[in-house]
Amino acid sequence: MSFDLTRESSNYRVVVMGTAGVGKSSIISQFMHNKFTETHKETVEELHRHRMKFNTMFVEIDILDTSGSHEFPAMRKLAIATGDAFILVYAVDNHESFETVQRLRDEIKECSHKDHYSIVVVANKTDLEKQNLVLQTVNESVVCIDWEEKFVFTSAKTGENVDIVFQLLEKKIKERLIQEEKRLSFFRRISMPVMKLAKQERQHAPKLNKQSRTFSCGVTYSK
Repeated sequence: MSFDLTRESSNYRVVVMGTAGVGKSSIISQFMHNKFTETHKETVEELHRHRMKFNTMFVEIDILDTSGSHEFPAMRKLAIATGDAFILVYAVDNHESFETVQRLRDEIKECSHKDHYSIVVVANKTDLEKQNLVLQTVNESVVCIDWEEKFVFTSAKTGENVDIVFQLLEKKIKERLIQEEKRLSFFRRISMPVMKLAKQERQHAPKLNKQSRTFSCGVTYSK
């Protein structure tokens, strides 16, 4: 199946969310630049652009890195409203950050205006030695079984599984593009008879006499 390069669906927004310090920016940096920075800089909001290719179509992916602070509720709601997919990140050494992910998921369910969107929950910082493996197994079960969402363990520091996170989103993006292509093909099929009928009517319409003239009449409306 070939895709139309002129389609408006060539833009897709991925919103990365989670509490401060869980490694959201580092995950994006590893994915886009294979780079990890030890120092932590608080993010208010940053937009990154990445290009993906599906068959013959290039899709521009906007990756929005959001603030981990709760001080910007309006920005958070706007990010949710404009997102096509969401990466919810927590740190394996911080259980409160998983509770934040729970709240964010609830807010997405409540506030998103889009019929179809994807969520991937990411358990980051697996390179740390001090982590409760039993608790992480419970978290994974909650996400995969109770929430029915995708779940990935990652290390932004080593780059482990970072690509998998975005591969899951690529699969969802491709599925959406295929669905949109089918929808457009359907509208093209049902519009063809109408266009053909209009053409036939034009061909059989009586031709105007060369001597005929067209007059325009101005009409004045009184209040």
